[in-house]
Amino acid sequence: MAPNTDISTRALIITLKSPVVGLTSADIFATTGISISTINRIYGRAIGREFDLNIRPLVIKDEWLEDASRSGRPRKQTPEATEKVVTKPPASSQGGFGYLSYHNLEDSQKRRVQQDKTNEETWVDEEDEGGTT
Repeated sequence: MAPNTDISTRALIITLKSPVVGLTSADIFATTGISISTINRIYGRAIGREFDLNIRPLVIKDEWLEDASRSGRPRKQTPEATEKVVTKPPASSQGGFGYLSYHNLEDSQKRRVQQDKTNEETWVDEEDEGGTT
């Protein structure tokens, strides 16, 4: 997905495409590198928001170029809440990450010991199989 154009680039597109300068969308694409469909969308949105081509001197207002409001439910997680969660240390050593890490390490060592005992008990020697050495 292409990044959003900033408001100054949108103003440039409106100026270049307006009858005052009179460049085509292809000429503006060659100058700015912004796709022709994006150029036409920005220009059409400005006209839909009351940009008048015939007024002299040319007037371009920020409200004609601003992003539309986003639809959908707003985020529940605010930047302040995110910062608080990321920077807040554990409440106590019993509930912190050290506790979890210690017990996970302890559990893995217990499993390893159990596995070694099981391997020793199930080890089959050639003599046990009836072979001679």
